[in-house]
Amino acid sequence: MGYSDNPRKVFGKVEIIYADEELSRDITTEESGNSEISHPKEVYHLPSEPTVKACTMDGNATMDGTFQMMDDSVLCGWWSGKLSDADGVFADKPFIELKFTNRPIIYWKVIGDSKLNQYPVDFAVEYKRNGKVVRTETIEGNTEMERVLEPRIDDITSVRLTIAKWSVPNACAKILRFYERLYEIYEGNALQSFEVGEELCSTEGNYNINSDTMTVSVYNEGRKFDKGYLRTLMLLDRKLLPSIGVENNGKVEYTPLGTFYSDEWQIDQDSQWVKCSATDRLMRLQTKMYVGFPLTDNASLYEIAEDILQKTGHTADEYYISLTLKDIVVDLAFLPKIEAWDALQDIANAGLCKVFVDRQNRICITAEIDAAAVSAIPIYPGNMFSLVSNATLTDFANCIHVEYSTVSVTEDIIDVTDTEICLDAGQSVDLAIDYTSEIAYPTVSTENAAVRITNFDSGTNSCTCTVTNTSATTQTAVITVSGNAIEIKTNKITKRDEKSIELYGAVEYSHTGNELVQSLEQAEYIATVLLNKMRAGQGSITTVWRGNPELEIGLEYDCTDRFGETSRLVCEYNKFSYDGGLKQETRGRKK
Repeated sequence: MGYSDNPRKVFGKVEIIYADEELSRDITTEESGNSEISHPKEVYHLPSEPTVKACTMDGNATMDGTFQMMDDSVLCGWWSGKLSDADGVFADKPFIELKFTNRPIIYWKVIGDSKLNQYPVDFAVEYKRNGKVVRTETIEGNTEMERVLEPRIDDITSVRLTIAKWSVPNACAKILRFYERLYEIYEGNALQSFEVGEELCSTEGNYNINSDTMTVSVYNEGRKFDKGYLRTLMLLDRKLLPSIGVENNGKVEYTPLGTFYSDEWQIDQDSQWVKCSATDRLMRLQTKMYVGFPLTDNASLYEIAEDILQKTGHTADEYYISLTLKDIVVDLAFLPKIEAWDALQDIANAGLCKVFVDRQNRICITAEIDAAAVSAIPIYPGNMFSLVSNATLTDFANCIHVEYSTVSVTEDIIDVTDTEICLDAGQSVDLAIDYTSEIAYPTVSTENAAVRITNFDSGTNSCTCTVTNTSATTQTAVITVSGNAIEIKTNKITKRDEKSIELYGAVEYSHTGNELVQSLEQAEYIATVLLNKMRAGQGSITTVWRGNPELEIGLEYDCTDRFGETSRLVCEYNKFSYDGGLKQETRGRKK
């Protein structure tokens, strides 16, 4: 069966993750001891396989070319500090304990080192509630690399693994995973309905940042959300993964619709259904402050965008930045201290970009000139319920204004902060300091030799640093930051379509400017792209149709209206509505 079949059966599914390695920022570990190289925190992070087959000096490694030397860059999990005896038995039993916020435990995993083929043979797992052991599972004679336990127990605050015997002699314990996420899947009668919205850009078609949303209604079986084992997990930032599927050869094949994070739970005691609303990871950037990009000669928009994402805690696999942005170089690039959301908005305006989250949960920054893939899924009268063509005031313009900045660094050295601080003996404090003016090439100093400043990280209008009293007495110091003053002049260019103005009169549009547009060439490029795009005034086309989740935002597709006219559109917005059946609203804009 396919999405185009009529009749068809569509399946919906929402997985809600209440605790996993991303959400569980509260986890701490306690160990009986560690080897010289040991990473206890990795036991609750994926993946659960070591990066190397580790060469050890305990007699368990050979010179056959398959073993590799270790360093702190490898993923190895927890390695205990004690070796087992000739029979694999530990005289002093090693342990690792994970502590976390009160949560139920349905499943729990213990995984050894698969590349060395080593694992615990005899071990015990203790489940604790506020320090008191409420259940113990004792395993003897284990022969499995991965052991899955099913305690199904509520209100646990820590779990301890104690190992009595190891699978090889004269070896330390090696645990790659001692954790399991807490999740439930809602489908069938447990899922009443859900809606998912994904958006490439706003209705006006500007270059901007957009956060996607979803809502879902799930069955409160046994009052588990307000009286049962989930009651302590009705928190913000729980992870929701909606999917739509059809049956193929007796198996339902699901298409994921993205990853969302809860921002509201509605638990009605007079209803059997719990409602949750959620947003994608971009919304978090409205509460994260970006320290700023220091004034840098000839920095590309790609470098600045990557700096924003990395300094707000994103790893390389959590974002995609168009390589086109490497070609847009700013002479004297800088960004002040602002919210990370606004910083990415500046990138979008300067590079004519769209900023959104894709279905792989990556933050994507794509450029206007990037080629779009073409979808084979058409929308036509046979699968369409309605079609609306919409043109707004911001869809048409024949006179485009674009601002650009001229930035210069003066020879004047100015002080932008004199912050006084008092520190106890040996005390160390992390500071965030805002400046009174924007500067380049900042330096930091203090008049007190007993007070040391480290980790100095400065933008043009703020900095962070660590201040330490190295003496044995209380010390007072004044933190001074100095730098070269920055001067900014604003210029404006205008591009006009004289023929259009003659026919329709002048319709003006002003592009939102910022200090990342610093050349006449970039301003003219922006104005030319906008003029070519907006003088057509074609607006957008919104259709409501039977739906197919394989039509994603950013793809080109063909849409045929009831009069037989076909348009090639770029998908800018989808809303999927599932209540046992599927309906999809799609908005596209002509190329």
